[in-house]
Order: sequence, then C-alpha cells, then structure tokens
Amino acid sequence: MAATNDRDAHTSSLPSPYPGYNTRYLLNGERPHFGFDSNQIYRMPADEWQTALFDLDKLTELVQNYVRDFYTNQVPRIITLQRYYNGDNDIHYWNSNKTRKTADNRVASGFAKYITSLRVGYQFGNPLDFQFSDSDVDESEQENIQNLVDQFNEANDESSHEKDMAINLMNTGRAYELMYVHENTTDPAFAVLDPANTFVVYDTTINQHSLFAVNFNFVSYNNTKKYYIDVYTDMEIFHFKADNDLASHLEYMGDFDTHNFRQVPITEFRLNNDRVGAWESKLDAIDAYDKSMSEMANSQENFSNANLLITGDIKTKVSVPVLDENGEQMYDDSGQPRVKYKDVDPNDRIIYLKPAIRENEETGSTTVIPSDAKYLTKELNADGWLTYMKRLEHDIHKDTNTPDMTDEAFSGNTSGEALSYKLWGTDQEIAMQKALYTKGIKRRLTLLGNYWSLTAKVENPDLVSRFHISFTNNLPKNDAKIIDEMVKLKQTGVVSDETIQDNIASITGVDSEIESERVSEESEKMQSQALNISKIGMSDEEISDEDKHNASPNEDSTAPESGQAR
Repeated sequence: MAATNDRDAHTSSLPSPYPGYNTRYLLNGERPHFGFDSNQIYRMPADEWQTALFDLDKLTELVQNYVRDFYTNQVPRIITLQRYYNGDNDIHYWNSNKTRKTADNRVASGFAKYITSLRVGYQFGNPLDFQFSDSDVDESEQENIQNLVDQFNEANDESSHEKDMAINLMNTGRAYELMYVHENTTDPAFAVLDPANTFVVYDTTINQHSLFAVNFNFVSYNNTKKYYIDVYTDMEIFHFKADNDLASHLEYMGDFDTHNFRQVPITEFRLNNDRVGAWESKLDAIDAYDKSMSEMANSQENFSNANLLITGDIKTKVSVPVLDENGEQMYDDSGQPRVKYKDVDPNDRIIYLKPAIRENEETGSTTVIPSDAKYLTKELNADGWLTYMKRLEHDIHKDTNTPDMTDEAFSGNTSGEALSYKLWGTDQEIAMQKALYTKGIKRRLTLLGNYWSLTAKVENPDLVSRFHISFTNNLPKNDAKIIDEMVKLKQTGVVSDETIQDNIASITGVDSEIESERVSEESEKMQSQALNISKIGMSDEEISDEDKHNASPNEDSTAPESGQAR
C-alpha cells in the first residue's frame, strides 16, 4: 500500500533495489533512511533570502537546492513512517536467508496504526474549545471576534481537520497546514498538506520566523510525469514545474499569485521539538516483534510440512487373510492361517515397514535395523517465545506512553481513578504536545486576523490570536457517578446552578444556557398549575379576589391606612 502516488518517492523509502524483496536486514543496527540529514530543520539568513527573492535565477537555484535535499534526504524517512502506519512494515522486505523450500512468511504488526489511532482519539476525540480570553477588549468586539472564529471553524469542519493534522503529527512528528481563500469568494479556509511534500525554511533568529514554504505535487497523466512546485512567501506564491525527476532542473512557470495573510500561509506543527513521531523511537522493537511473529509462522508451517524419516525397509507387498464364502478365515493342512499377498496401494496413505537386514560380507555378521518412521521437526520453545513477545509488546507500550487496552486495568469495572494512574504517563507527554499544538493554532489565528483586518471584519488583527484553546481528553465516563457528585455539590449550597449545568452538559447534551431557560419555564409552569389546583372548589367571587391579590402582591403593605397622608 503506497503512502504516496509518486512511485519514485515510495521506492526511495524501500531497501534498494526496488521492490526490495529479501534486501532488508532487520535488527542489524542499520536504518539507512534515518540518517543525520533525514530530519534537519532548514534555516538561512534573512538577508540572503531577500536577495534571492528579487532575483529569479537565484530564487530558482535556491528552491532547487532545498527541494533536491528534501526529496533525497527527508522524503525516504517520512514515507517509511507512513508505510508502517499503512501496515507495510520492513518485514515485507526482510532478507531472511531462507531456502526456496522453507517457509518464509512475512507478518507485519499493527502497532504503528494502533498507537497513532489511540493517541489521536484520546487527544482529539473531543472537539477543541475556542474561547476569546482578553477581558480588556470591548464586549462588542469580543463577541465579533468570537463569532468570526466560530463561523470559520464550523464552515471548515475544524474538528475533523485537527484529527487529520494529528495523524500526520503522530506518524512523522510534523504536520503542515495551508491557509487559503476559496476561489471567487472572500472566505478563508485551511487544508492539510502531506509532510512528504512540504517543508518550511526559517530564518536564523532565535524565534525562527518563516521565510518561505514549499509544497510540491506529483501528477501522472497520458504516460507523462510532472511535478508542480509552489513556493509560498509572506506575500506571493511562485509556481515552478519539473519533468520526471524532481531533483533535476526546475522551470519557473512565468506567473505568481498574491495572498493577503501577510505571513507565510503554511504553518508547521510539531509533535515535539525533535519532530520525532509517536512510535518512531520503537521501530527496532516493532521489527523485532514482526520478525519473531514471522518466525513462529514459519515454524508452524514447517511443522506441517516436515520431512518424514524412515528406517528399515518398506514393504511393497502385504499379506491379507484368505476367507471362505462365509467370510471366515481359512487354514492350511498344518493348521496355519492361509494368506495371500497383494501390492501396496499408494493411495492408502499407509507405509508398511519391516526391519532391514544387512549382511557384512567381510565379517560375515548380520545387522538388523529396526523399522521406524518419524517426522524431522525442531523443538519449539513456545513458552520462551511467548515471554519474548510479551516483553516486546510491553516495552513498545511503555516507551511510547501508550496504554495497552487489552490490559485487565482497562476492564469495564475499573474505577476512573485506576484508569487515570494507567494514563498518567500518556497525560504527561500530551501536556507538552498540547503546548506545541496550541502554538500552531495561535499562528493560524494570527493569519486569520491579518486577513480579516484587510477585509474590514476586525480592526486590530492582533486580537484574533487571543484565544484560550481547551483540550478535553476523550476518556470513558461514568455518567451516574458524575450526576451523583453534582447532586452532592448542589446540596452543599456552595456551587451555583450554572456551574452544575455546565458540568452535566456533556451528559444531557444540552447547553447550560438553554438548560437554564428550560428550568425557568418548567418552574413557572409548575407554579401556574399549583395556582389552578388551589382554585378548585372556590366561588367565582373568591377566585376574582385571589387573582387581584396575585396581580398586586404588595398592594396591602404599601397602601396607607385610613386618615394617613400619602
């Protein structure tokens, strides 16, 4: 299963020569696609970039050099990681040195996808919450900015977008997001870019400001292969193309577009400062697990196809009893059972053996070789193998801070506190990852603020990034326990109804404000019903007096007594 539509890029991630079958030596300490240059951050002086930006030849040469280095040194690592996520592990290309008649199975595990899926679901399974957090801003402007961001998120399916970004993050340690404007509209949008096709070049300052970003796409049609390369600066988008080989000469397509985001519109999100994937450090353990599983499959198949060792002589004829017309055994004159001989039928799947007698002409002795038949198999230490597999599995989960959901600690009757301890390591790592992801979202909001200021939707673009981003881990919940705790809190009288409604909104599925309105309406309705019940059996005159009293409940207390001045 290819992780890209570019066969050359896919091939570069495989052991050479393509397709690489029987060319990958597992667990020998070599991982050629993860060398020193495979994950370098590109940086250059800002003044040299400005010089190249205004010289087309220098710009083309600069972009060509970066694209060549990225395609040669970084793409193989990224696609290798994407292959593992897709189940195309290096075990499929293992040089096992097996003979042609020996079982040679290649069983790939699904650890990469399991870890990525679990981490993405746990961290991004619940939608992120965007709340404007600057109370010094005018209330009407707060509401305007909040509405703009909410509308943008809803129009662009922000929740699904975050999950797609997170998959790239967990797999490759980096993810890229492009801000753009829908054609023939003024509506901004974002898109997920493939890490194998995208990179950003930063300046040499401590803050690492983006100088430009590159995204390229491979297109194959009518037996023609072409690469289209887009270079994004803080104001323009330059377009290049290359034929067949991306590392060869780039050709400027003679046009460029402008954008209104005032910064490079591609944002790089990082899982960690090293841009290492969630399970990348355990690739050796995954390979060891795959190799051990494959060898077990080989042992099982070899056992089924084991060679049969026979000692003694094989009979070609066998004796069968001679029966009379009544099916009874017949005997000869000496009282011995009568027999006859027939050829052995090979379709009987039975081998008839007899001891082999060998005469030694030199010594005149006779050797009798007992007859026997047995399969040649290697004794399998199943217990040792199982211990080894469990150890590998345990280490993979432990070192990636990913819980094993088959663990008894995750059974249905386990308390939430026990689960929290199991997820403690995961939560510590995610806390760091959330900070980096929030940094990427802040830059997204900054780009939106720049664009909206040009379209007169906001006055101060800097305000748009002043949001508090809340992550809610996607944990199984005990709704009954939550409700019980809220009831106890309400009885203490120290917590407001609004706070309680906020906490149970995830259970009822109703927003706290709407819930408050419903409670008020039901309270008024119950009071009205109680009043109607109290009127049962009263005369019309009494009901009229009662209605007057209810209409002016404070009238008696405020009316002056007879003879008093008003």
